[in-house]
Amino acid sequence: MVRYLTFFTLKILLKLRNIEKKVDLFDFKNTFTWEKRKVHDIFKVTRGQVLAATKTSVITDHVNKYPVYSSQTKNRGLMGYYKDYLFKDGITWTTDGANAGTVSFRSGRFYSTNVNGVLLSDKGEANTAIAEILNKVAFKYVSHVGNPKLMNNVMSEISIKVPDLAEQTKLSTFFQSLDTLITVNQRQLATTKNHDQNTFFHDFHIKVVK
Repeated sequence: MVRYLTFFTLKILLKLRNIEKKVDLFDFKNTFTWEKRKVHDIFKVTRGQVLAATKTSVITDHVNKYPVYSSQTKNRGLMGYYKDYLFKDGITWTTDGANAGTVSFRSGRFYSTNVNGVLLSDKGEANTAIAEILNKVAFKYVSHVGNPKLMNNVMSEISIKVPDLAEQTKLSTFFQSLDTLITVNQRQLATTKNHDQNTFFHDFHIKVVK
């Protein structure tokens, strides 16, 4: 999987995941240009709607089957489940409060509350890779005058460097696989850190240069 990413992309990816190791990548052949673009040039920038927590269900069922995301960071922002949805495959960010500037990709159909901004793309650029890239810079644009805020007009003007769509897809797949691997091995990582870290790099065909 990862060996088909460009070396530059992999370095960015590892930096995003705070894996502070030098790496050497096997079998990389192509070089892609990362283009600097403003958020409003990539996405439709919108916002969620007010929804009382009492109208949501803590579990999903045949009626309340769509996840509702709020400004909280606990449980990845999941507030509950609701009978209707507002968006499909979007990126959300917290607009108000202590978690302002927190960015996440939301796969599938979902409902977002009014304390979340939402980024939508009909070209598939609302994905895990772009969400991760944005999450590393968005907090810098939060206003701390009174209640912390990152409003739509400010988010729209943020500039980020992004690869082409094909590279975004590969990055997103890697992030998703990496998150799964971290979750599955979380307890083992706590007790056998060095062994599991070496296993991780081996599994993804990354050579660690010490």
